Parts: sequence; structure tokens; C-alpha cells
Amino acid sequence: MRLSPRTFSGILLASATMLAGCGSSTPSPKLANITFRSAAIEGTSIPARYTCDGSNTSPPLEWGKVPARTGTLVLMLVGAKVNPATRTAKLSVEWAVAGLNPALHRIAAGRLPPGAFVGEATHGKHRYSICPEKGQPEQYQFELYALPPTELVSPHFAGLPVLAALASKSTPAIGHGDFITKYKRT
Repeated sequence: MRLSPRTFSGILLASATMLAGCGSSTPSPKLANITFRSAAIEGTSIPARYTCDGSNTSPPLEWGKVPARTGTLVLMLVGAKVNPATRTAKLSVEWAVAGLNPALHRIAAGRLPPGAFVGEATHGKHRYSICPEKGQPEQYQFELYALPPTELVSPHFAGLPVLAALASKSTPAIGHGDFITKYKRT
């Protein structure tokens, strides 16, 4: 079962809001759209070399203009394991990076720019990893958030709580970009 970008984003937002334990009834300012992609990912499937079947290193990532008042960028790789029978998805943060300089517009494959730091992923990891169970397809969404200078992310952060705070608007993002990919181990 493949989720459309709109459905995946909806699941991501709803799940993260539930994780935060609250929702906001006040309208939030519109997020600036940030063009975000990887030249290494053609179509919707991530090449095996960027998974545990290859070198398990992050693909090259690039993005466009961020809002002028951006203080830092946060990058997350969110996994969604879909249960078609219940129409639910279990979310996980497979990789979380914060402290990205807003002047940057790309990250080379397998590299972390100066000043950036890796947070804790859902499974206690502090590294990039795409490694679903063999035969089980999983969808992934690369998420990029622009935060204002007033919002700081601790170098010792955990990805899922930060994602929940962003979704619930308790941590206000001013820009956002994302793209979806999938991977199935054989």
C-alpha cells in the first residue's frame, strides 16, 4: 500500500499531534514552503546504497530558499509502517539532525556539516539508518523545518518529541519542506 504525499503528511501530522498529547485550536501562521529533494533519489524509491543493504549512509540532500528570519534548520527522516487492515501507521524517526546553518542549501552524501548535531532516533540510535524488515516495504519522509532564532534545539535532543512539538505548534516552525520515498528489502 503506497500512501500519497498528502495522506502521508496527514498521518504524520495527526500522529505527531497525538504524541504531543494536545492539539491547537488557534490558527497558525502559514509555513513558508521550502523546496527539498535528493538528486540521488529518482522517482519514489530510495537506492539500496543508502540503506542497510548498501553503505547505510544518508543520501545527498538539497533545498532551496529558507525564510529570511530562519535561525536554524532541523532535518528528520520519518518512517511509517502502515497496517492496511487497521488503516493506521506506526511512526518512527530514523534520523534527526539539528543545528543546520540556514545559509546551507545542501548536505553531501554521508556527511554532516560543521555545527550540526545528530539527535536520538526512535530506536535509540544516533545515526542515519534505513533498514526495514526483509520483504516489508516501508515509507519514509524526509522533513526539513526552518525555525526562528528564538527556538533552539538541544544538542542532546530526541527526534520524536521534537517532531511532536513541531506538529503541535508548541515549537513554531516558519518554513517546511518534505519528500517521500520508500524502500523494500528483498
